[in-house]
Amino acid sequence: MRFRLTRHSDLATFRELLHPGLRLSDRTRAALVDLLAELLPNRPPTMTIEDPTRPHPASIEGIGLSVFVTDAFLEEVLEYSRPYVAETFFDRMLEGPSPVLSASQERAANSSSGLNVLVVHFGRRNPDMAHERTPRVLQAGTAAFYFAHAGYRVKALVNEVFGGQEAQYMNAGGFQMIDAFRTPPRPELAGIPPDHWPYLFAMRKEWIVPGAVNQLAFLFHPLTPQLGLSPSEQGVLLRALLNESDQQIADESGITVDAVKKTWRRLYERMTLTAPHALGSEAPGQAPGRSTEKRRHLLEYMRTHPEELRPFKARQF
Repeated sequence: MRFRLTRHSDLATFRELLHPGLRLSDRTRAALVDLLAELLPNRPPTMTIEDPTRPHPASIEGIGLSVFVTDAFLEEVLEYSRPYVAETFFDRMLEGPSPVLSASQERAANSSSGLNVLVVHFGRRNPDMAHERTPRVLQAGTAAFYFAHAGYRVKALVNEVFGGQEAQYMNAGGFQMIDAFRTPPRPELAGIPPDHWPYLFAMRKEWIVPGAVNQLAFLFHPLTPQLGLSPSEQGVLLRALLNESDQQIADESGITVDAVKKTWRRLYERMTLTAPHALGSEAPGQAPGRSTEKRRHLLEYMRTHPEELRPFKARQF
């Protein structure tokens, strides 16, 4: 299994991978592909898990969608907990105002108090947690989640899952269950089978002790970026970290290959001045090696400094 950024051509499959326990209104189902397309340019990126031994779209084993939402929407979800958060989220997108942060709001929040992450859905081709392929899909999904979220300043993470198996998985991951929607009786859940029952989970920054042994602790205590990379530079680096070629980066980003190469040259110049060791230089003033070596060293540095790939406004003194 491997993961990559979701493409427009994947969105019809996303609809096929919706968990059978997930309820969506007829209006939302009809508009779902358009709603997903609207979210594709947003951060965090939508991630696709695929089996490269199979042809597209049968190769797609899972698609995960998470968004940064407003404080008001998150508190509404947690304080007035009701089942089917994804349905509420998509309905709000249709009715307005959208609960999704704009690019400027995201940058401001990531530079100050932090972001609220709502996992709208992680759909798998086979939702059975006991299926033989599920561990591989979940392993790739965990790696994809890290790639999409590491380096952001997160203050809350909310995820709704379905069935007791998925609830146990969330408990094992350190989440706290907010509501199992058992009491008071919910008329909309009458007759729902146990493996489709919704459970609402959350994790907050104040619940995570710095240095705690928790697979998601990295989200709540990231480093501060130092390089001041531009959005275009960050975009090229993100795709390069997924092993995309310059031509693929250009095609997926809607720019020319020459523009991609110019971005690499700017990155090398910036890193030579600010962090020459990131390009493989052994001592200050030593000339970096060939372009392929510089790229390899630069990407290795970015894998361990994901905060450099996230929007951040440095404080002015």
